[in-house]
Amino acid sequence: MDFTELLRYRKSTRKFTDEAISQDDLTRILAAANGAPVGSNLYRDVHLTIVRDRGVLDALAEAAIQRLEDKETMRRIVGDIPASAIDPKLIDPFYHAPLVVFVSHRKQDLQPGIEYSNVACIVYSMHLAATELGLGSVFMWGVLEAMREFPERDHTELLQLPDGFEPLLGLAVGHPASERRARDIKERIGVNWV
Repeated sequence: MDFTELLRYRKSTRKFTDEAISQDDLTRILAAANGAPVGSNLYRDVHLTIVRDRGVLDALAEAAIQRLEDKETMRRIVGDIPASAIDPKLIDPFYHAPLVVFVSHRKQDLQPGIEYSNVACIVYSMHLAATELGLGSVFMWGVLEAMREFPERDHTELLQLPDGFEPLLGLAVGHPASERRARDIKERIGVNWV
């Protein structure tokens, strides 16, 4: 698959089958993470946590579900939608993916903000690798944001991170429930020339 074709098949998958990810596919996705650029070459400031345990994912989801129940917050995030469209009891913020890779970063004082660039590069590299393998994946931001918003529901300790690290982004990965299709790439980002 050439790069343009890869981009045409890349999409956020929000419905997965129950089929597990093979160890070979996971190894290739993790290789993509390790091939991603990291600012100042400080790979020691990044940590990956692979979660397959449904109980851990359910506990991590508690804050996101609480956030879904806050209609004013949801209106600000997604706009005006009927209250009936969001039933927190029926929603899994991880979309029933069999595996989630969380990317954590050491807290920064010297180069604040670089941690977000680093984890975004790593997650996007894994996202493209999953696409090339015929898998589906989707970025996981909202769950982590909700845990920061509702500290009483923050279950970060379940990720067993090294001291000084915090989870900033994740990638849910699995076999897509529907057939993958190439899409046209449209110009959606504004550009100016200087």
